[in-house]
Amino acid sequence: MNILEFQKKLKNDFEWINKDVFDKIEIYKNYLRSENKKFNLTRLHSDEKIYSDYFYESIFVYKNLIENKSQKILDIGSGSGIPGIIIGLIFDRSNITIIEPNLKQCKFMKTLIEILSIRNIIIINNRAECLDKSFRENFDIATSRAVASLKILLEITIPYLKINGILIQPKSSNLDFELKASELIIKKLNIFHETTIDKKFNEKIHKIIIFKKIKPTNLIYPRKWREIINE
Repeated sequence: MNILEFQKKLKNDFEWINKDVFDKIEIYKNYLRSENKKFNLTRLHSDEKIYSDYFYESIFVYKNLIENKSQKILDIGSGSGIPGIIIGLIFDRSNITIIEPNLKQCKFMKTLIEILSIRNIIIINNRAECLDKSFRENFDIATSRAVASLKILLEITIPYLKINGILIQPKSSNLDFELKASELIIKKLNIFHETTIDKKFNEKIHKIIIFKKIKPTNLIYPRKWREIINE
């Protein structure tokens, strides 16, 4: 996917995008490529791959699922900025909080948002299950990309959603297996599986599962990491 194809697809999906957003994504791409030579942040080594497999593949799943309005969005484990920074650029009326445990990647993202003069994104170097209690019941939307199994993701994200907040979670084709393994924690967390949507890109089916929080989360969640992974 070249730059014109990429921009056309983005504009088609998110019609409010303007030239400033495209310019900032281009700066992001160039900075990513320059820093990747030092730190191996991603395996994508061409502009075409970055536009297609990195930027577009990380954001198209949110078409018609996130509105461009004032809201608080949580991204767990954004790595070198996917999807959190792209979400922040496109949904610029929202406030984005990115939780990333890797210090090197946090420094990369913090420098990037300074370069881009982004004011609606906060980067926090921490583990999701270790966040301060002030983060609980605080976000309208939570999401992540390629971080952990669904069962684990539910426990480390749902406590931070408001009542009626939603988790928008892109997953792979083995979603049925992950859902089955998550049945118990779904009940304990007081959430409702609203729907699963299939979206196709690059000859792949991307499954997006959506949960809605219907009651407060028991204060025992999230548990310590050792307890989460050993259940």
